[in-house]
Amino acid sequence: MAEEKEDVAKLATEKFNNLVAATIAVLATFTALSAIKSSNVAQGIQQAQVTSNDNWAWYQAVRTREDMATYELLRLNQLHRNNPPRAEAGRLATEITAQEGELAHIRERKDQVQHDATAADASIASLNVFNSQYDISTGLITIAVSLLAICVLVQTRWLYWFSLVPGAIGLIFGAAAMAGIPINAGLLTNLLT
Repeated sequence: MAEEKEDVAKLATEKFNNLVAATIAVLATFTALSAIKSSNVAQGIQQAQVTSNDNWAWYQAVRTREDMATYELLRLNQLHRNNPPRAEAGRLATEITAQEGELAHIRERKDQVQHDATAADASIASLNVFNSQYDISTGLITIAVSLLAICVLVQTRWLYWFSLVPGAIGLIFGAAAMAGIPINAGLLTNLLT
């Protein structure tokens, strides 16, 4: 009789350990898959950051060129206002027209570069949301796996069910990031950073 009770308890312990092991395997597999996706997001952030830096540097160069062209236009207009001889006035008028065209071209280019830089910054912000989701997912799943390991040691079923809470939330954050669904976890992210 005692041996039969011992076998039943052993079988229950084995089933419980198998359940915990299967849960750990699922969480670990999901974490491995999300690590690959998270790495891709991190690479996208790096590329967008390089693009943003390049575009903002180019924007500064174009702004400097715009300032120089503006000063040159002011100089030409000043020379033209000083009532130069007729031949000189015609040449200055032609230069002023050309300089105005150049300045318009520079401003158009500046606006395009600024738009590109702003778009890269927006891409970084968008990707950072998903990067944060992957970080939160990994952190919560790691907590769940740690709790599951303790659960096996102490053989406590309530701890198993409790460990599923951070695991499930981690799965939700990771799955949402994989699906491209942003979850604003600003409060949680601010607490952790």
